Order: sequence, then structure tokens, then C-alpha cells
Amino acid sequence: MNSPSEGAKVYFDSVPDQWDALYSHENRLRYAFNRIMRKGLFQRYELTFEKCGHIPGSTVLEMGCGTGRYSIEFAKRGAARVVGVDFAPSMIEFSRVMAKNMGVENVCSFRQGDVRTLAFHEPFDIVLAIGLFDYIADAESVINIAARLTSRVFICTFPTYSAFRGFHRKIRYNWIRRCPIYYYTSHQIQRMVRPYFHTADIIPMSGGLFVSAHKN
Repeated sequence: MNSPSEGAKVYFDSVPDQWDALYSHENRLRYAFNRIMRKGLFQRYELTFEKCGHIPGSTVLEMGCGTGRYSIEFAKRGAARVVGVDFAPSMIEFSRVMAKNMGVENVCSFRQGDVRTLAFHEPFDIVLAIGLFDYIADAESVINIAARLTSRVFICTFPTYSAFRGFHRKIRYNWIRRCPIYYYTSHQIQRMVRPYFHTADIIPMSGGLFVSAHKN
């Protein structure tokens, strides 16, 4: 079972403010720039809330929650309980502060650790893994856990390789930050996801693939 690399842990533990700024509306100029230059981030955000189904009263688990933007948005849209998990302690602390500032700290809870080693005592209606598989060599181990933990839908994303993007990310992440990036094809995703779910829709988006996998 492959865990995220030590380089990935160190990197994400050092950048909660910069990472959160990618989604933040507070700086309108930066937000407008990111909407254009980081189109995939916003495509997957919009697709998540379009494809996850009914939210009010639902329970949600977010694997690799980062700064908690998705978890908090689920709480704001009426989820009954949201749990975010991330291996970077600073991301978890940031998420807790953000949830309190947004007034949803009674709905959201955040746990630091690897989702594959943490214990959960009940299933969730919705399980997310947005951007997580970029940093996981063995994606199927996480998909297996997601299938056991969700009673309704699993939403996840995978990066796809392109020469330009791959070369840029190899320099930026693999070489400079010692944070390997892993790529997947649609065929690989189908092979990993379909044994665990009744249906699985794979949707192309900028820089990757969006997956909506349903139990029924």
C-alpha cells in the first residue's frame, strides 16, 4: 500500500494559504486569473456539486480535504455531517479555522492522517477524493476504501498526461519539491472503479478526468 511521498507531505504542509488562495473569492483579480489559467480546478468544483446528488441532510467524507473548501461548501448547502481528512497538519488546522469563520464548525470535523489507516464507524452518503490521486501511486487501494465507506456516490478526479503539462509538473513537483505526480488513463480508471460501483461516469475536463461512481 503506497502512501503519499514524504515530499508531498512536506509540500502540502507548507502551502495552506497559497493553496486556499486558488479558490478564494476575496481577491477578485487573483480569482479571475485562476478561473482562466487553472480552469480544471473550477470545472471539478462545479461538477462535484452538479453530480453528487441531493445534499441537504447528507453525510460527506472528503479524502484529501486540503483547506476544506469543498467540505465547508457541503455544510453551507445543508449537509448534516461532513468529515475532512488530510495528511498535512497545517491543512487541517486551516480547515478548522475556516469552518469556524464560515459558521459551520458544528457540521464539519477535520482529522489529520491517512484515510487508509483511520477508523470510520459508519458509511457516508457522499465520498470525495478531489485531486488526491495526483499524489497516490496505488489509486485502487483508496477506491476500495471509498467503495466500502460510501452508501451512495463516490466523486473523484484523476490527472491525465500531456507532454507540455507533464514536463512542467515534472520540473515543478518531481524535481524541485520531490513530490511525484501520477497519471491515469480512462481505461485504467474504468478497470479500477467499475468492480466496486453499479455505474461510473467518466467526464473529460481540463487537465484530467472527473469520475462520478454510484452504488445504485
